[in-house]
Amino acid sequence: MKLEPVFFVKENKLYKIDENSPFDTNQLHKIEILWSKVELEDGIYNEEFLASLREQLKSLEVQKKFAILVPVIDKPLENFEQIESFTNTCNHTARRVKDCISVAGFEIPSRITDYHDFIEVLSKKHAQYVYFSHNNQINDSSIVVY
Repeated sequence: MKLEPVFFVKENKLYKIDENSPFDTNQLHKIEILWSKVELEDGIYNEEFLASLREQLKSLEVQKKFAILVPVIDKPLENFEQIESFTNTCNHTARRVKDCISVAGFEIPSRITDYHDFIEVLSKKHAQYVYFSHNNQINDSSIVVY
């Protein structure tokens, strides 16, 4: 099931498509997702946790509320393989919640220096997501800096 985007980004600001007006990011629920909770071992994912996350997101959907998924890096992230594992874990998470309209997108963790690769991997099958960052040094108008 491919979802249509609910939001778009213009000049680092979030807009709701159906209203064509700015959307206050303070209205977004931030759901932290520990990497270690999702990826138990290399390539082994906690499907029970992801099912619970999906239920939480479906509950927000019923309330017509939206969320940002905030991946938390709580394992070593020092080499290419670990970065790839982290990105794949986020992509697997996106796959498990792909039908949840309440997901506005993902926050890009500050420790991810190649955010273009992170976005590219997730966007292949999840083009509806918007990407968020607290890093006001990002010079990319397609990312919401909040």
